[in-house]
Amino acid sequence: MNRNNLRRIILAACLVCALILSGTGAVSAATQSTFVITDFSMYPESLMSGDSGIITVTIKNTGTEFIPVNQIFIKDSDGIKSSVTPYQNPIGGVGAGDTFTLSLPITSTGETGTFYPVLYVDFGGNNGNYLKYPFAVIVDDQSVAISITNRPDVFEPDTTQTVALTIGNLRTNAIEAVEISASGTGVTSKQTSLFLGTIDANKAASGNLSVSTTAETKEVTFDVTYRNGADWHTESLTIPLESGISKTSAELIVNNLEVKNSGSSYTIVGDVNNAGLTTAKALVVSTEGATKSGLYPSYVVGSMDEDGLSEFEVTFSNPIDNNVTLVFTYKDVNGNVYTQKQVVPITTAVTETQTTGESSPVATVLIVIVILVILAGGFVAWKKGKIFARK
Repeated sequence: MNRNNLRRIILAACLVCALILSGTGAVSAATQSTFVITDFSMYPESLMSGDSGIITVTIKNTGTEFIPVNQIFIKDSDGIKSSVTPYQNPIGGVGAGDTFTLSLPITSTGETGTFYPVLYVDFGGNNGNYLKYPFAVIVDDQSVAISITNRPDVFEPDTTQTVALTIGNLRTNAIEAVEISASGTGVTSKQTSLFLGTIDANKAASGNLSVSTTAETKEVTFDVTYRNGADWHTESLTIPLESGISKTSAELIVNNLEVKNSGSSYTIVGDVNNAGLTTAKALVVSTEGATKSGLYPSYVVGSMDEDGLSEFEVTFSNPIDNNVTLVFTYKDVNGNVYTQKQVVPITTAVTETQTTGESSPVATVLIVIVILVILAGGFVAWKKGKIFARK
């Protein structure tokens, strides 16, 4: 064999090898191009430092033949790591036109910022055939804003007060299971907590929490707990408080009192006015220091708004001494009971007959005597002919 023929054989062999290699590359490229990402999501949409999230991805085989899948995994980046080992042969493969959905966990390592881990789908074999999908993960520590929108000027010891709160979500994703509770020395609440539920990104939710304190309470802490994805977080706001009597509560002023005595019983009538800044609810007037009896042993005024005015009447008997105490009881909007008392002397009582314009027995006798005297005088004058001449 001469040199020319040898060269021809070597050249032909090289061409065949080149064709074989080029054909294998075409299959690999075709295999890669038949897989596409049709859906991708992350829950929650952003993480806080140390939080975990779930990546859910849907992949479709747009080709015309079955393709095996060897493993699926997330390659870590600065700030984000995958919390599981790669899925080894998780589904076997995907048929032509079919899709599969897979969820993978990720975890923030504690740094904040935007990071770009990569999702890999390895189709196996020695040709390095795989699908690579980078995605962004935002990690920030924005939390919630706690605002007190309404509170009492003072917290009266051993009474229930209402505090209005607004919780603002500063995050770029919704937070869930938002709950508010109160704590502190001597702090209790009729409600175990106030549940607000889900608050969307850049939105706020409001609610009222009923709080009871004691004289020893110096401050109240409001704790807001919520979930960002699967992870729980807590933010707190502490407010100092002042104990005392509320400056805006109902204040009763009593006027025009009149005590009447009907012999065996007494009646007090008068006016009551609410000079405070809030409504006195379920207002009832009664007495102390005597036996409750008669038509109105207790007088129900009902609800009295600020600047309201009402008449009242109470009846009693057998006063212990020369005084009787009027007792005014009412409630505020939280159901706290307040009591106000006023002592009324009964020595100034007038008889009921005098107050109604009728004559007393003594006065009646005197009037009869006067009339008889006048008649007698007239008769005497007539007998003497000084009034009418006798015929």
